[in-house]
Amino acid sequence: QQTPTHLNNQTLHHHDVFTTAPTAPAAPTDTSIEYLSLTAESLSAQNAHRAMLLDLEARKRASTIDVPTLPGQVRDALRNLGEPVRLFGEDLAEIRQRLRMVLARAEVRREEELGGIAGVEEQMLFPGERGNMEEWEEEVTEVTYTHASMELIQARKVIFDYSMERSRRRLDLERRRRRGMVRWTRGKKRARLFNKDDEEEEDYSGEIYVSLKDDSLILKELDEKCEKVYKTIRNQALEGSQYGDVRPLSAVCTSSLSLECDGRMPKLIATGGWSGGIKIWNGGDDHNISKNGSSKSDVSPLDLMGSKSIVHEDRIMGIAMRPYLTATVSTDGGFTMVASASIDLTAKLCKVKLNPYAGSDSMDVDEAKGNENLPYTIEECAHLAGHAARLCSVAFHPTGKYVATTSFDHTWRLWDVETSNMEEGRELLLQDGHAREVYGVGFHPDGSLVATTDFGGVVQCWDLRTGKSVCHFLGHAKRVVCSEFSPNGFQLATAGDDGTIKIWDLRRRRPSASIPAHTNLITQLKFAHSTSPQYGEFLASSSFDGTGKIWSTRDWKMLNTLQGHEGKVMGIDILDGPDCGIVTCGYDKTLKLWK
Repeated sequence: QQTPTHLNNQTLHHHDVFTTAPTAPAAPTDTSIEYLSLTAESLSAQNAHRAMLLDLEARKRASTIDVPTLPGQVRDALRNLGEPVRLFGEDLAEIRQRLRMVLARAEVRREEELGGIAGVEEQMLFPGERGNMEEWEEEVTEVTYTHASMELIQARKVIFDYSMERSRRRLDLERRRRRGMVRWTRGKKRARLFNKDDEEEEDYSGEIYVSLKDDSLILKELDEKCEKVYKTIRNQALEGSQYGDVRPLSAVCTSSLSLECDGRMPKLIATGGWSGGIKIWNGGDDHNISKNGSSKSDVSPLDLMGSKSIVHEDRIMGIAMRPYLTATVSTDGGFTMVASASIDLTAKLCKVKLNPYAGSDSMDVDEAKGNENLPYTIEECAHLAGHAARLCSVAFHPTGKYVATTSFDHTWRLWDVETSNMEEGRELLLQDGHAREVYGVGFHPDGSLVATTDFGGVVQCWDLRTGKSVCHFLGHAKRVVCSEFSPNGFQLATAGDDGTIKIWDLRRRRPSASIPAHTNLITQLKFAHSTSPQYGEFLASSSFDGTGKIWSTRDWKMLNTLQGHEGKVMGIDILDGPDCGIVTCGYDKTLKLWK
């Protein structure tokens, strides 16, 4: 074959990239073909194209890089990097964004010096070259299994027993409600469809008729209560507002009753903010019960009940309160427990206890120091360390014995609450499986499943009893930051950066509804409680668009919009009880109560 002597610029560029791609092995060369070097113009075009790809990669990573928020810290960081402190016309937000881009470009340059960024070289190849590289490269997929520890095996047995009992109760109630949907007045023939194995002849007043009549009354009572709940929600307005911290509030949660707790317990609200502290607020009536069961002096809603100024060294991103397991106070005066997750790479467990010195005039100054004469004290009881990157969310298992955390290290972990302490957090499970940063986490009401979400738009459902991923859902256009199971047990709600709420049917493993809920990122979702007169009949959502919204779970129509925050709404939760109180916290440092 004759040696080619003329090659156009495109061919030169093609062969140069083909022969210098660092991720592909050397291609077989033919000595009869002459390869010409690139011209200076082609080299400059290639370098400009590569610089553009690196800049795009830096812009992608900039959103995941944490930078200081205080102006003084931002100035110090820019000085240390040798960058101008302030450019002409920049405001504080633009300065922070410039610092974020400087850090992102520095990270991309470091990775480039260490051997290149995965994906950049492939973007510079032509389609034909990508095919050749795929033929040369051997892709290896490896699945790794690890032996479960004895602690994890015992935890799975506890979860199995708990979930079977809870699911039995839930399904029995669901069957009665569904049977009640058939009108018992249609006679014995229609009623016997629910008891085909019964061969005995029944008269019109037989057991099937009576059972069906009782079931229809249950359904009628449920519909009447639902109408009252929706009327209450439509009439909700701002009840009170309170400044919660000197810096923005990032998370809020409320107390709840478990099925095993049938007593009257205090309604508490817990908040966490960028200052790293936790505060407890009054959520309503029956808020303060002493060890002997007597009520103390009344306080108003949103009054401060307990405070600990320094729990974490940096911002708190997620907070959760353990459900009340019993209607009695523990021997050490503890009511409940609060879990918090922070970007300082740790999660912490804190006990909320009765303050023995509250309201006492005879206590010493040393004894009063730190408790501020508030009804409750907050004491750290466990330090959960192990994640390799910032933590995002935290959630208690319905048993109250375990807590889950998510992190930017692409994993989520399960911790033992009862055996963890300040020296060491007892980690039961470290679960990977996400390709991107893991953010949202939520437990099934039966305690059998846990749902985790990531920044790649993937929702994973894991079976805690076996450790396997039972299903995953794809449908969000952007990052998914929150997940919440419905009390009915077969619906999962997720939301994130695309402003939509998606309802997934776990039975069919496909979406059942998509709600265009907000115009900006949705920060949190909460279903109504199932142990109170709310019966899981509505869903609450909060968003960066400055609003909180309430949705009907029967037809997913909006019931009310909560407007009052001056900026982003960072979190939302629902108070247990017939009044359906809603609490929200925002970037404006305020905590608001809606009733």
